[in-house]
Amino acid sequence: MDKVRLLLADDHRIVREGLKMILESSPRYTVVEEANNGDELVAKAMSSKPDLIISDLKMPGISVIDSCKSMKEKLPELKVMILTAYDESEDVFRALDSHVDGYVMKDTGPEQILHTMDMVMMGYSCFQSKLQRKRKEEADVVFTEREQEIFELIVENLSNQEIAHRLYISEATVKTHVSSILRKTGQPNRSQAVLYGLKKGMVRVPR
Repeated sequence: MDKVRLLLADDHRIVREGLKMILESSPRYTVVEEANNGDELVAKAMSSKPDLIISDLKMPGISVIDSCKSMKEKLPELKVMILTAYDESEDVFRALDSHVDGYVMKDTGPEQILHTMDMVMMGYSCFQSKLQRKRKEEADVVFTEREQEIFELIVENLSNQEIAHRLYISEATVKTHVSSILRKTGQPNRSQAVLYGLKKGMVRVPR
């Protein structure tokens, strides 16, 4: 089985070296390129075509959030995961809107980081931030008709692929709507969104 090729980006060399040791402790991953700023990240991504980018959020040059969409347009199979010390709500929501696949705090344990990488490579959106959701929960959450339809199918435990088949839409379209649902509910993953939706009466447990 081919290893997952990683591009590791952080403007602190000692951080990159430590992360590289952690990431390559798994036989599944290998770091093929490193970058120390946002512009170098984009250039090296285009030249090396990695499977997964692990990037700091606050680096000199273009932000990975701002470059994510354009990189994915040129490299459709690319996954992007942010590993950061910053937990601002605005950053998390911008990351969701920019099709970032994962958002993990730097104080997360090595085992959990690797697990999140595994989930991202399987096609899941994994946002593990410690957002303070009080303001979000107090606000009214308004879904589009399609989002509500997809949310109800998520409650039925259907995968993105199964939802796409059921609704005759692409899996990429489903992922976009799921990301919007997570952003609107302020939840980090599908399971938490379902619990939130059930608690708030947005959806019901299927009979």
